[in-house]
Amino acid sequence: MKTPARKPRTVEQVLQEQKRQTEVLQAAKKEHEAAETAKKEIVPTAPPPVPAPPDNRTDVQKYLDNIAPASIVGRLIKFSKEGTFVTADDGEPVDADAEYIVLAEETLIGYIKFSHEDGIPPQRVQGLLFDGFVLPPRGTLGDMNEAEWPIGLSGMPDDPWKHQNCVVLQRTGTNELFTFGTTSKVGRRAVGNLLKHYNRMQKVNPNELPVVRLQAGGFNHRDERIGWVHTPVFVVRGRAPRDSAVKPDTTAAADMNDKILF
Repeated sequence: MKTPARKPRTVEQVLQEQKRQTEVLQAAKKEHEAAETAKKEIVPTAPPPVPAPPDNRTDVQKYLDNIAPASIVGRLIKFSKEGTFVTADDGEPVDADAEYIVLAEETLIGYIKFSHEDGIPPQRVQGLLFDGFVLPPRGTLGDMNEAEWPIGLSGMPDDPWKHQNCVVLQRTGTNELFTFGTTSKVGRRAVGNLLKHYNRMQKVNPNELPVVRLQAGGFNHRDERIGWVHTPVFVVRGRAPRDSAVKPDTTAAADMNDKILF
């Protein structure tokens, strides 16, 4: 059977089809332009602000910190790389037989960032441990890009913010004040164990403070390439009345010569 020939479209039909196709293309174009405009109008969400570290200082403390921004009471004592307690101002070893009352409640903790420019004091985010200061998370301090950290003694990038502990010591007999300051892991561990001993004392002798000598200890590192690691040691010698300046009791019976190690 012969298929009948298809009638050619009229001019009117062709024009209507062209109009329909044009309308479809224009609608698609408008939809695309609207989507592109919406993308440009979207404002990137800013990251949440970093919360400021808590400031638990009293008004008096804030004022004193402003006019005298220092964390060191008396002379500074450090533990040297050679494994010796020394006074920082002259580098001389401390008297191995000297005894010190630990003024535990004056212990300062926090972070310190030293300036590489002369005459500019370090930045501090610190407070008294036994006065309610809470150590803020390291991430709240900024400087998190390790690529921008200075190169340390190990040859690797070194975090500019140092976790520091400062313990105030009063020499018996002379009442001279010192501060043992440390940013090392073994130093902080020694301070932590000393303060644990202090906390235990408070349950039995709340009106007394530990009396210690400063000695050196150490251990063989599991990595043989590192070898012997020097550590500070607080040797507990006895107790002293919290509110008295009398010579403290350092007899063997007083505290059994306990050692507070790293």
